Amino acid sequence: MARIVDVNPALVRQRAGAASEFLQVAEERLEFIRAESGESAEAQVAASNAIAAGISAADAICGKALGRRANDGDHRGAVELLDSVKPGGSKLALRLSKLLSDKSQLQYGGYCSAAVARSLAREARKLVEAMNEFGIRS
Repeated sequence: MARIVDVNPALVRQRAGAASEFLQVAEERLEFIRAESGESAEAQVAASNAIAAGISAADAICGKALGRRANDGDHRGAVELLDSVKPGGSKLALRLSKLLSDKSQLQYGGYCSAAVARSLAREARKLVEAMNEFGIRS
């Protein structure tokens, strides 16, 4: 069973702010990557920050909508909790799942390609944008 913690409005704003900042770093790193499709440190950093942005955005959304967030190391609880958010939680949960599918490899393993990093940044951007739909401001 997922470990769930209560969230107050200040923490929702904090997680939203972190989501926006992580996404900004991911997108800035992607600007440095040339069109080549090879693996690079820049792509790995962009991917890692995109993942962190998605997790933070999910925390903010769950905090705002449900008053709580998951606090598990493997993040499965975050996906399940996000899935319960209405409206649109199931679509958001799928996006978060995509971000988390290779989290360990991308954050702690080797480099990834620019294409992978760009794909993850797109998923993270959708989660960060969804914060606005829930009235969350960082």
